[in-house]
Amino acid sequence: MNGALMKASSRFAIAAALGLIVGVGSANAADLGGNCCADLEERIAELEATTARKGNRKMSLTITGQVHRTVLWWDDGHSSRTYYGLDNTNSSSRFIMLGSAKVNPKVSMGFEIMIEIEAGGTSSKVNQLDEDGKIAHSSPLGNNVSFNQSNVDSYFGDARRVAWWIEHADVGRMTVGRFDSAGVVNTIDLGGIGVVASSSFALVNGSFFLRGSNGQFFNMTWANLVDPAASQGRVELVRYDSPNWQGFIYSASIAEAGDYWGHMLRYANEFNGVRVAAGIGYEKSTDRATPVTVDPTNTSFIGPRPNITAWGGALSLMHVPSGLFIQGHYQTADFNDPGHVANGYWGSTGGATKKDADQWLIQAGIAKNWFGIGNTALYGEYGRANDWGAETNGRNFAGATACTSPPFTGLCANNFSTIAGVVDTEVTVWGVGLSQNVDAAAATLYLGYRNFSAEVVGREGTTATNATVVPPTVTVTATGTHRSIPVEDFHAVIGGAIVRF
Repeated sequence: MNGALMKASSRFAIAAALGLIVGVGSANAADLGGNCCADLEERIAELEATTARKGNRKMSLTITGQVHRTVLWWDDGHSSRTYYGLDNTNSSSRFIMLGSAKVNPKVSMGFEIMIEIEAGGTSSKVNQLDEDGKIAHSSPLGNNVSFNQSNVDSYFGDARRVAWWIEHADVGRMTVGRFDSAGVVNTIDLGGIGVVASSSFALVNGSFFLRGSNGQFFNMTWANLVDPAASQGRVELVRYDSPNWQGFIYSASIAEAGDYWGHMLRYANEFNGVRVAAGIGYEKSTDRATPVTVDPTNTSFIGPRPNITAWGGALSLMHVPSGLFIQGHYQTADFNDPGHVANGYWGSTGGATKKDADQWLIQAGIAKNWFGIGNTALYGEYGRANDWGAETNGRNFAGATACTSPPFTGLCANNFSTIAGVVDTEVTVWGVGLSQNVDAAAATLYLGYRNFSAEVVGREGTTATNATVVPPTVTVTATGTHRSIPVEDFHAVIGGAIVRF
């Protein structure tokens, strides 16, 4: 036992004994026995031995986080089902360790470690064929089986943030490690509805396959047609954040080998009861995608670099006395550049013919503490994502190679229909819902609905022989005309809670 603690414990025990003597009188004091203090010190020693402790007294340590679980009901136009207890990727379950220490009155140092859940079913991974969200296309166990058959997972999560920082009150903060990069700004959530209505369109239904008018499964997911859930990317970087000046904070970061960098300017203030939050950011990636085969002569290592840029801004307003709010964002990504190659950044699969893409979202509602337990927010939303799944020369979403016998290699899936020559895509999203804060429990309950409708346009070519299974195949031809492919709407209802600790 620590000597100082031992001495303090002894003093505490003696003081407690004296207090009892004073309170009960000298006659009762004799009844306490001679071993009262020893018993108390033994109990303190036991508590100390079973208590988690920091490694030192210099750096503070705070453990915080959240548990976020939801029930998802979905309808893809031909089938519907309910999945229970999923992790909600709108704001995943996670735990966080934070620390800070004062170097002097102006300078502080600290760290952050954030681990999010990846085990089991998550809302962005599940689909019509697998409620665990872990379809194994190349599993040696068989065709399209789940890694999670026995509900046993081999790992908990992965690192969202692992970084240290140093900050001067007058100069700003420098962060080094895995952290959010500076760049495109998405919706700033003044209404408190982000846990149910994320600014991304891919975090609830992204892995679900599109269904055709005849019930066929296309080898295309909703995530192929919307933003890739990428605002500021989380990478290994060095980031600078300025001090707050009149509500403005400027941020810049450079990541990896200097091939990913960005800038961001954010603003927050309040005027006459109107709360304002805004931001704008720009980012660029020239990072080469690492090929499967490591070969120093491979053009993926030494050939042309990608040159992908994106920018986006957001504006949110809330009238505090009434609780009325409106918030939204716009973002766009530019993929086209001479010699451009794909690196997967901002959904850039498709190479030099990838079309520029954009997305916008507007949300509005009212958030007010009507019931005395915390803010109740009622909202509606409308947004659109354009050309995330399109190429100027037509993008092919081919039915995958048929599975034969194990071991399977690459993508393995049977009876998915092909969509080829896609030159335009548009996804419209609208939704309504509510969230209820429970301040006494640091929790939020919610229920929300989103409708996703897609327009997929290709160049008309040959007609499939089995039109009852697939619609006429759309292929690229030099003189082909544009043709819209019938796609069913997708409906999602999520209800659940996020509990913070």
